[in-house]
Amino acid sequence: MNSELTSLILDFMKRDHIEDSKRLNQKLSSSNDAGLVHKMPPIPFTGNIESMEKGNCVCLLGINPLWPAPGKPAHEIELKPAIDLIRKLHLGDKQSFDDYLSTRLSYFYSGIANWGHFDKVGIGYSEHFFDGVDKRSVWNKNAFAMDVIPYFSRDATSLDRKRIVEQVSEDESLIQHQRILSSIISETEPSFLHLNGSHAIQVIEKLYCEKPLTRQGTFGSQFGLRFGEAVINETKVKVFAHNQFGYGRYNPTKKHWPEFARLWQNWINKYDA
Repeated sequence: MNSELTSLILDFMKRDHIEDSKRLNQKLSSSNDAGLVHKMPPIPFTGNIESMEKGNCVCLLGINPLWPAPGKPAHEIELKPAIDLIRKLHLGDKQSFDDYLSTRLSYFYSGIANWGHFDKVGIGYSEHFFDGVDKRSVWNKNAFAMDVIPYFSRDATSLDRKRIVEQVSEDESLIQHQRILSSIISETEPSFLHLNGSHAIQVIEKLYCEKPLTRQGTFGSQFGLRFGEAVINETKVKVFAHNQFGYGRYNPTKKHWPEFARLWQNWINKYDA
């Protein structure tokens, strides 16, 4: 990780996340309560961005991290330690920042990964995009994750898409986070950006796409499947996007990966021709 990116993350994590989340709670929801969890620091990235195969990896971009239900193991193995490390950082303990970065870099092989979430995309990456890996080992060198809103919430239903699109380029905390995203994209040069959900799609289209992403046939109509190109910090990156994975009528599931991948390859062939 280069010094510029490290400094960006340090400055971001030194912010008063409680005040930031309280302010964003009002700005990101028409009800003045977006459901963001005040006590939890934001997540700048997830995965070993230092070990990514430059030009042969994917950045998964979702809406925001989900706050686990009471009693879930994540509270003890990931969230409470993160809260403690960032508290120490704010008290002047520089080592705590290095320790915190290590937890984010080692997320997928330190026993804290939420595989119930990441297996849904990992299986698609391993079976259709990257050779010689499985749905979990793909996160070692070929995949990492970020979110449009890096603050936790109990669910995303109160997050207003229009307000998010406005605030990512107006609110200083979200502007800082976009700088981190841009720097990570420049450093890893992913072969594609995977947008999981309409919130991420609208943000990336507004900030980084010269023209809207192109919907892909019937899957484009039902699941919002669309492809295109973004330019992030002078780095061109292909974009693979769809509605958030789920179980509703308009939400894709892992069974749709083969057809998604086939359509993507057809689009890539035309793109590179």
